[in-house]
Amino acid sequence: MQSMTAFASHELESDPGKLTCEIRSVNQRFLDLTIKCPEFLRASEHTFRKMFKNSLSRGKVTVFIRFYPNDETSLNELNVNHALLAQLMNCADEMAQQHQLNNNMQVSQYINWPEMIIQKPSDMSALNESSVQLLERTILQLIESRKREGLEMKQVLKDRINDVEKINQTIRTEVPEINQQLTQKMKQKLAEIDLDVNAERFEQELAFQLQKIDIAEELDRLDAHIKEFKRILELEEPVGRRLDFLVQELNRESNTIGSKSASMKTSNASIDLKVAIEQMREQIQNIE
Repeated sequence: MQSMTAFASHELESDPGKLTCEIRSVNQRFLDLTIKCPEFLRASEHTFRKMFKNSLSRGKVTVFIRFYPNDETSLNELNVNHALLAQLMNCADEMAQQHQLNNNMQVSQYINWPEMIIQKPSDMSALNESSVQLLERTILQLIESRKREGLEMKQVLKDRINDVEKINQTIRTEVPEINQQLTQKMKQKLAEIDLDVNAERFEQELAFQLQKIDIAEELDRLDAHIKEFKRILELEEPVGRRLDFLVQELNRESNTIGSKSASMKTSNASIDLKVAIEQMREQIQNIE
């Protein structure tokens, strides 16, 4: 089990300079990846994204890759457009000869001429390879961080699902007593109003009232959901979506038990169920 909330950073020294990488991850229904890196690394962005898709399934992930070049490192190469320069010089000479002008063109004027200086990126293939290695290490560090937090969350969920199981068992043991109390209450009311009641009719009405408050099915479904929840907790794969679905089912059953409550005990137990389930839901929101 992994948490979706984590942070990792790493750096790598190379001949051209230092590369640093930071990865921040928070909860998100799907994998939402944002990569911010120098322009010369854009050629490797597809590789970066593939690495994340192979490692993570959910989370809003933001990646910052920065490069700090050494003093002697240049990211671009500058070259003179000699063909254009020759044409400009010929034009200047021709104008000076035909119109008796002084040809006093300065170097700075030639340099400022559009497209006189050709700029092209330096060979960054080595830096691209280094950035892939750096990102791989940082992703491993991120996963380790997510796993550590995931283990803590797993223990919390185990404790809460055990609480839900105990509450469910307590309610189940109290059901016969609740039914007995309802039967006695109905007999007492009949005795108070002093009416002759057909015994068969009384039994039918009693059965109807007991059926209205019967929560056996809800308790059985809670048991099934609890067992499935515990099984999923031990899977070696992303389980966040499954757990999120199950916690909704647990909450639905607890609401039904509360609505059918015929005693203060079951009402209080239903509230305790909802509290434990809500605590589980909050944890699950951060599970991959």
